[in-house]
Amino acid sequence: MNVLIAYTTTEGQTRKIAETAAGQLSHRGHSVTLIDAGEESAELDLKAFDAFILAGSVHQEQHQKAIKNFATAHRDLLNARPSALISVSLSAALEETRPEAQNYVERFASVTGWQPLMILLLGGAVRFAEYDYFQEQVVKFIVMKRGLASEAGADGEFTDWKALEKFVDAFVERGSG
Repeated sequence: MNVLIAYTTTEGQTRKIAETAAGQLSHRGHSVTLIDAGEESAELDLKAFDAFILAGSVHQEQHQKAIKNFATAHRDLLNARPSALISVSLSAALEETRPEAQNYVERFASVTGWQPLMILLLGGAVRFAEYDYFQEQVVKFIVMKRGLASEAGADGEFTDWKALEKFVDAFVERGSG
């Protein structure tokens, strides 16, 4: 199977997730192309791909503009072939806030017109060294409010890597069947 993984990232966690998924697919014998959706190449022929995985992070309760634009621009092809969305957010990290993360995905699907075959909600990461003062204060409030970190200002990774691996395996099964 020839798979395109398109992602957008702010601090790099979604890129790390997309690279991990690409590695898993390659290890299983599939051909994978990985692109930053914000830097999509005009020479890329999307019709050459059998399946698609889009990975985008949520900031201020919305997926990033570049991944929304990519999904909107290519929704007919994405809807016609096996496709999946990996939605990365702090809301996905805790069971009690997962309904919020699901709402972000539903809004994304409504805005873009794309209905992915599969959806994975994954926790992201916080990297305080990369934030300006305002962002740092907002993220500290969210992290402490949700009980995601025991120490204010401590970086943390909340991605469930085993869930990603199971998701990729399930996508391969459904996409090639």
